[in-house]
Amino acid sequence: MKRVLDIHHITVHFGSRTILKDVSFSVHEGEIVSLIGPNGAGKTTLFNVISGLVPAFSGDVLFLGRPITGWPPYKVCRAGIARTFQIARPFPDMTAEENVLIGLWFGKNPADGPRTLSDQREAADLLDLVGLHEKRRTPAKELTLSEQRRLEVARALATRPSLLLLDEIAAGLSPHAVNQAAQLVLSLRERGMTILLVDHFLNLTARVSDRLVALDQGEKIVEGSPQEVLHHPEVLSAYLGERETAEEA
Repeated sequence: MKRVLDIHHITVHFGSRTILKDVSFSVHEGEIVSLIGPNGAGKTTLFNVISGLVPAFSGDVLFLGRPITGWPPYKVCRAGIARTFQIARPFPDMTAEENVLIGLWFGKNPADGPRTLSDQREAADLLDLVGLHEKRRTPAKELTLSEQRRLEVARALATRPSLLLLDEIAAGLSPHAVNQAAQLVLSLRERGMTILLVDHFLNLTARVSDRLVALDQGEKIVEGSPQEVLHHPEVLSAYLGERETAEEA
């Protein structure tokens, strides 16, 4: 199976503090892999390294076998990696459709030619995919939190990625909205999308993921199937705040 993403020995320091320490794993084509771990484990920082927002102190990120470590975010996006953020960041005064069109235009090579009605059709299809077709003319600031998160997914998909990074798409949502988020992730997999997911809702990650990668205090402690990882003693102790690092032991 083709590897889409390879994380090789990524280490990140913020001042004297180590945020990520020698983290390595891979994501294969068509997989849904979730990063799990307690607050402060380094999950979002790793997303920021992959997407070019934070430089790694050491290690390499490979996308489809090509080193992309240190690339600026726009170049990472146009190479085929799109992401959402923990806090939804739509353009508030633009409609849902206009937000998705921005994604389409940003993801295009400037040499691809003029913007046409085909872009509007593609935007409409993406809004339909995330359940926002009826809200396409609604300003983003008038959407609910759940709708804004789904709009972020549509805008990310508009850049035509090969790999989608989803950061806390279920945070702060009702149980019904969390279920909608899970259904959306599974529908994206059915369309062939490769997904790397971060979410604190373990019932969501266990439900949709092929594999889990567990982080704690910046280190990878285990990876495997959801059943294996969620019952691993180190994962259980990390969530209970009892795990000791090698330096502490």
